[in-house]
Amino acid sequence: MRRMIDSRRRSPPWPPVAANERGGVLIEFVLIALALYFLLGLLLDFGRLIFTAQAVQEAARVAARELALAPLPGAVTFEAALEDPTVRANLYDPSRLVIPVTDEASFQAALASLPIINKALVPLMIHETIDGADYLRYPGAVLTDGSGGLTVGIPRVVSRDDEGRETIEWIAPLEEIRPDPADPTTGPFSVASTGPERGLVAIRINYPFQAAMLVGFQGGISPIVADDESVVELNGLPPGQAPLAPPGTVGVYGGPFGLGGHYNWGVVRRPFRKLLAAQAVFRREVLL
Repeated sequence: MRRMIDSRRRSPPWPPVAANERGGVLIEFVLIALALYFLLGLLLDFGRLIFTAQAVQEAARVAARELALAPLPGAVTFEAALEDPTVRANLYDPSRLVIPVTDEASFQAALASLPIINKALVPLMIHETIDGADYLRYPGAVLTDGSGGLTVGIPRVVSRDDEGRETIEWIAPLEEIRPDPADPTTGPFSVASTGPERGLVAIRINYPFQAAMLVGFQGGISPIVADDESVVELNGLPPGQAPLAPPGTVGVYGGPFGLGGHYNWGVVRRPFRKLLAAQAVFRREVLL
């Protein structure tokens, strides 16, 4: 009896693993980890998407409310209002969508001195190194503004051909909603508008959400190859503005058009992209 007990103690509690079954656990882990990493990337990026949508909508409310209270002439157009020195200093300045990050004191001072609408956009900004210098900036394409500074333009993808080449049009981060986008006289901001509405602040804030971990697909089947050289522009940038980054720059918002590029199986592909647009309307307070 003692010999039988001792032999049971010495025998292993599991059968020996066959040579052709070794490594099976590793393969199972790889398959499961691939799905888990995909779900993790999906969770992080879409969580950021939900936060971004809420922040953009709140920034649109702030922008419409503050512009409605701005002491501007009743017949001024939206474009002229954005060029007003008081608006630039206190409400919105497109040249301050790219903020240099040098030392902590000067950076905090720059944030504190931002106009109101620019401050509302700070939670949506990203950190990026441009030509060796660190910046906090609004997403999109970094542009030179013609005066030695930097600003941001947003490409709206109008269409893609069968090979995924994009046709884009440039839009501003902050724009007016009007019946005829090509005719500024139809904008409702001016009380002398030729459109159906007058004396309204009807604005849209555009935000190009691009995923940091997910690749974009065309038709749900073909991944979109990043090819900045073949991008077609339907409209030009304002005078003095030009893309800063060279073609082929890799990054979530890399490249001259800010359409981004991810390394995916040895090929640079576009990230998943969704252009968010938040709108708000307020009645202007105008003393005639």
